[in-house]
Amino acid sequence: MEIRKSRFEDIGQIMDVIQDAQESMRANGIPQWQDGYPNEEVISQDIETGNSYVLVEDGGVIGTAYIVAGHEPNYDYIEDGAWLNNHPYVVVHRIAIKNDYKGKDHASKLMEFAEGLAINSNLHDIRIDTHHQNIPMRKFLSKLGYHACGTIYLDNGDKRIAYQKII
Repeated sequence: MEIRKSRFEDIGQIMDVIQDAQESMRANGIPQWQDGYPNEEVISQDIETGNSYVLVEDGGVIGTAYIVAGHEPNYDYIEDGAWLNNHPYVVVHRIAIKNDYKGKDHASKLMEFAEGLAINSNLHDIRIDTHHQNIPMRKFLSKLGYHACGTIYLDNGDKRIAYQKII
């Protein structure tokens, strides 16, 4: 098993992972990712920026994440709470694992990888957000030591719970 930067030829497999996540959320009544997002265009942009990563096992993509050291404009305003600090941070977006591989700590491996990228960039903070109704993701983040800091809003106005971990 390896984690590497995504390539354009991975897009089909990445979209399979995303579609699994969309179906799983839909089945659990979670409205996140039910409007055609993320799509191939978003994933292509992620690959172009060099911030898209895949988890590969036996030559196939089983997980994906967008991980970047930098500022996330949607995190500038937070309500019903506050960030743990105002230090520079790494952001994780669009993390997903293929259904057949869930429950085997593969998502944890992607988050550990993100933490490693942060440390290698001399950053000690990770931020991520998820839908209020995405209870599995919220439990997962809490289990990994992430703290719910408050509510942020996406560009389209959707609310998300924002999490932060100091590493």
